[in-house]
Amino acid sequence: MDAVKSIDLVKVYHSKEKVKALKNVNISIQKGELFTLLGPNGAGKTTFLRIISTQLLPTSGEAYVLDHNVLTEPVEVRKHIAVVPQDVATYGNFTPWEYSYYFSRLRGMSKSEAKNASKNALKAVELWNLRNRTCATLSGGEKKRAIIAAALASNAEIFMLDEPTSGLDAVARRKVWAVLREIIEQGKTILLTTHIMEEAEMVSDRLAIIHKGAVIAEGSPEQIKLLAKEKFRVVVEGNLNSLSVTENNNHIVKFGSKWIIYVKDEDEALEIARKALKNGLKAETAPITLEDVFVKLVGGEAG
Repeated sequence: MDAVKSIDLVKVYHSKEKVKALKNVNISIQKGELFTLLGPNGAGKTTFLRIISTQLLPTSGEAYVLDHNVLTEPVEVRKHIAVVPQDVATYGNFTPWEYSYYFSRLRGMSKSEAKNASKNALKAVELWNLRNRTCATLSGGEKKRAIIAAALASNAEIFMLDEPTSGLDAVARRKVWAVLREIIEQGKTILLTTHIMEEAEMVSDRLAIIHKGAVIAEGSPEQIKLLAKEKFRVVVEGNLNSLSVTENNNHIVKFGSKWIIYVKDEDEALEIARKALKNGLKAETAPITLEDVFVKLVGGEAG
């Protein structure tokens, strides 16, 4: 049994123009995995999450959470999920403890169950020592972790997080990543949406790249990177004329005075880097990243 499954899911918004936000999306998320929907803004990530979490009706298609139909069994679905919406704001006079405790009580827990669940959740997100401070006095990252703790305290089987690290600095973002992986280690399931490449590559067991409402690639981060024929890249700063590198033979992207040259193997990458350094240019080489593949797949290379 899949934790989450969609079959030919379609969503069309009707306003001044008809916008097809989801185009026959088929996704299966296994129990106990962190599955990421990766895509640019407006790709359909939030629309998919809102349908799966029973907040939005699809135009057509089917969607299931633990074999419960999100259209015909929304109340049953909600018993098994916890959702952290995108850009959710905290109430300034609430404390992290109050968020976790009262949300747990609203889900039907007894006082003792809610206290235990809240304590465990706040410790997991490293907010136990700040549990009684009002959210108005917390940093942006601490507020986000307070919201995640409230979801975590619910003891739901499936967590749905929409851009949970949006707007956070690098340190706060990595603390959230650590929490997400700890949740997975507890046997839970996470559906995550993000447009941050490093986040998708670091935390995901599997991911789907969604673009203009359609899934264009799916697999583990390593499997996605295998879709590119070029496996290495060389970043060179300066004039390429002395390197005998042409766009006819290589995929080349220019950023100001820097060039990214994509090549098929490490030997070719090292040879180009050696030539560049010999000619007094700055150069470095590395395996391609998920971002490199993503940009190529969605057709957004700079030139």
